[in-house]
Amino acid sequence: MSTHKSHKRQATVSGISSKEAIDRLKYALERKFNSHRVEDKGKYVIYHGRLNLEDKKDMHVRIHTTDTIYISGTPSISLEDFKGIATEVVRLAQECVKKLIDARPITLQRAGCILEFAENLNPDNEFERMVMVILADTSNEIILTEKMKTLGIKGPPLDEGIPDKIKRLEKKGIPVYKETEIKNIRDLRNDIVHSGNIPDKKQAVDTLKLAKEIFEKA
Repeated sequence: MSTHKSHKRQATVSGISSKEAIDRLKYALERKFNSHRVEDKGKYVIYHGRLNLEDKKDMHVRIHTTDTIYISGTPSISLEDFKGIATEVVRLAQECVKKLIDARPITLQRAGCILEFAENLNPDNEFERMVMVILADTSNEIILTEKMKTLGIKGPPLDEGIPDKIKRLEKKGIPVYKETEIKNIRDLRNDIVHSGNIPDKKQAVDTLKLAKEIFEKA
């Protein structure tokens, strides 16, 4: 009879069962481990994700309404690998319960005010569309900069461009929500600022919508 048993770990992260935290963790696990949400009819389970690892191995992450995280893996995964991945999942969960507005309430207000102003611009006016995109990009950069400051990053790195700021945050293990979209918005902004290109109405409206989502998830 085989004596191999499934690997298991349990951890409690206060606040992880909130919808906002679950959404951030789901995104982080998708980026980091190619995770997919799976159906789970467990009475207290509010999130169940499967981490797709190499060699067709997988691990499961279940979050209960009690803020408890249950992590499991098959015996085919080495205990060392399981422990490392489980520790990273818990660390990501701890990051995902943090709200930037709590850490940088005054400075983050600037991004919120900028977006409120942008919402009042007229997307039917081509010049106001240009401003909408520029302001959306500005809000995104403020959020990245403030996240860097919470990590104690100072000096010249704070003046780097958006792609470099994203790289620095990811090297610190901080998942950047919608990082591809943030880079695309920067590219669109650069086309406006450096070439005078005028975004179409849909581009401007979608860009502002994305920036608002990124602000709300920060």
